[in-house]
Amino acid sequence: MGYTRPRRTAAFAVMVGAATVHAADPTSTVFWSAEALQQAEARAKAAVDPTFHRGVERLLDSATVIYRDGPSEAEAHTDRADFITVREGRGSIVVGGTIVEGRATAPGEIRGKAIEGGQRYDIKAGDALFVPVNVAHQFFVDQGGHFVVMIVKVVPR
Repeated sequence: MGYTRPRRTAAFAVMVGAATVHAADPTSTVFWSAEALQQAEARAKAAVDPTFHRGVERLLDSATVIYRDGPSEAEAHTDRADFITVREGRGSIVVGGTIVEGRATAPGEIRGKAIEGGQRYDIKAGDALFVPVNVAHQFFVDQGGHFVVMIVKVVPR
């Protein structure tokens, strides 16, 4: 029995709806077509919060598409690593160093104003980066620019 496009589209809509309420990741396969990912990117762009310079579209509990048009706060995660794929645009990310004025903002999440030290990586569409648990990182975007990343949270063994 074949898996038709309408069923696949309906399954995608159901899974995105479930992920939006922050349900646990599904136990079955979820497929996103290139078109579906472009739509997720468009929704993230439309949802940009000018205070934080980002729009977020959650694909799963562990996977997010982020449209960024300005710098992020510095952050580190105490329980999960980030696997980051750059889908569009360009910018940079500083990884490592120490978070300035770090504060817990949520369970497993530390944020602050900036990073002292660290390594800067210029990023562009097609690049990927792994940021381990407890490693500070901060995104930067050139004035007037933007980028889109997909971040998958990885729980270490």
